[in-house]
Amino acid sequence: MTSNRAVAQPSEIAVFDFLSGDHVHLPFNEGYLRVLRAAYPDDRICFHGGMGHVERLMPRVGDVGNIAFEPCKPFETRFGVSHHNPLAGRWAARQCLRSIGGKSAGRALRLIALLGFNASLFSVVGHGWPSTSSVPLHMILHSQLGEAMVWRSRNPLIRAADLISQLATPLPPSVRIVALELGIKEAIGDASPSISRSVLTLEHPILRSEWAENPPFADVGAENPPFAGVGKVKIGFVGHARQGKGFDVFVDLADHCLRDEVEFHAIGHSSSETDHLDTGKLSRKPSKKPLRRDEYLAALQDVDIVCLPLHSRSYDFTGSGTVSDAIAALKPLIVIRNRTIEAVFDHYGPIGWIADGKADLFEMVRTLDATEFGRERPGWIANLRAIREARRPEAVAQSYAGSIG
Repeated sequence: MTSNRAVAQPSEIAVFDFLSGDHVHLPFNEGYLRVLRAAYPDDRICFHGGMGHVERLMPRVGDVGNIAFEPCKPFETRFGVSHHNPLAGRWAARQCLRSIGGKSAGRALRLIALLGFNASLFSVVGHGWPSTSSVPLHMILHSQLGEAMVWRSRNPLIRAADLISQLATPLPPSVRIVALELGIKEAIGDASPSISRSVLTLEHPILRSEWAENPPFADVGAENPPFAGVGKVKIGFVGHARQGKGFDVFVDLADHCLRDEVEFHAIGHSSSETDHLDTGKLSRKPSKKPLRRDEYLAALQDVDIVCLPLHSRSYDFTGSGTVSDAIAALKPLIVIRNRTIEAVFDHYGPIGWIADGKADLFEMVRTLDATEFGRERPGWIANLRAIREARRPEAVAQSYAGSIG
């Protein structure tokens, strides 16, 4: 005897972000929701995040239908203990896992996505997921692994529980790490072959709203728009002015390479880590308060080339939001060689200059010739346009849906 009862088909996707507060990762989270909507136009999507983040994300996707927003408690350790402490971190991660389980129980879910994870979330949620649900789980990799590759604690207890150590244990088949840039999957595979099969790539989506509404040339087809400066090449550092992003190197670059042909601009928020630095050679200094997104994008339009002076080991494992912003604004890069930027160049063609280490970066900037830059720039901009088109949420949706199955 057979049953006539229909089997419930997956019709919902649940998205959780326990780490992003207020403005953090707003462009990516918007892009990710748009990817999901393009991939599954009929599914209901429910986004769970901190109250401040939800309030800021909702209006950005007001044109996207059938998305619900529910505030949830963020990842928080007790008594202010560092999240690097494995006992405190795993206690916090278990609260997050309970939240995911409670909010997804009884629903016909196609996918659960965790937007960002640290070592404790990776261990508790990633490895504990099969006992909670059979629904596929995608864990979005932001900058945490890149930061872990640059700095590790000397404390043996913390070191044994950090993200690099956790990668040594294979993930369950239903759990995938989602890398946001070309080359990261291969870098993780080299560092931890046992987990490489669990990594898939979603190229960081590029939002049309980030560039089409107010740039001076980005949507009009100009092959070689004028320089932002008259007779000068404006070199920009983009993002939080931390040592971890290489701002100290950028200040040193300005000190040693400033001349009539080049200017140096810092676009982003200042940091207590670098407030002691002498920024007198910068034409634009870091802001003492966080820039609004529209202010940030306008400032980005006012430079000619974006400089990424950070140590390459970090970018081997990080899908850089700075690179995505430069692509959206059609700004070429001058960057220290790393696997992700090499993979982008191999796939799409060059989008600027690659330096072989800090000394080579300084030599490139010291000898930068505006005429040569002007000759190279049209080809770079053409490749940037191709990347921007390929990374529209609608363009990456089909391949991402294939990874979900």
